[in-house]
Amino acid sequence: MTQAVTLFVLVFVWAFFILLLWKMVGWAKKRKTGAYVFGALVHMVLPDPKIEQTVAIVKQQKEQKTEASDEQSDK
Repeated sequence: MTQAVTLFVLVFVWAFFILLLWKMVGWAKKRKTGAYVFGALVHMVLPDPKIEQTVAIVKQQKEQKTEASDEQSDK
């Protein structure tokens, strides 16, 4: 009995997730505000898997800008 309930819950959650994704794709195609808000919220909650690479790139770009501005001021 508990296996049947567990299976039902898993199927229900999976169906809800698929329906939600289908709805979001439809909203995104119509450029609805709800799709943008949902995307922003998901992006804020989920971690960035390449955060270390992103931080390194930003640091490198800042160093290049400061070097370029130092060279401009030296001339």
